[in-house]
Amino acid sequence: MQATMQADEDTEKLLEFCTIPRTRNEMQEFMNFKNRDHFRKSILNPLIKGGLLKLTVPNKPTSPKQKYYSENR
Repeated sequence: MQATMQADEDTEKLLEFCTIPRTRNEMQEFMNFKNRDHFRKSILNPLIKGGLLKLTVPNKPTSPKQKYYSENR
């Protein structure tokens, strides 16, 4: 239960951080994740699929210029 609450708080902080479009690397550093694949699979992809994060270049999800943002919360 406590781990879930911490994850929810961390997610909220990340979404607030992303009110300005951010790169994956910026978000990963903000969350103190070292492993890119783990960050992508456990944080980034679920937030995108859940509609909480949006892509700045939606027609090219793997673009090197891709940034992610959350709508004002």
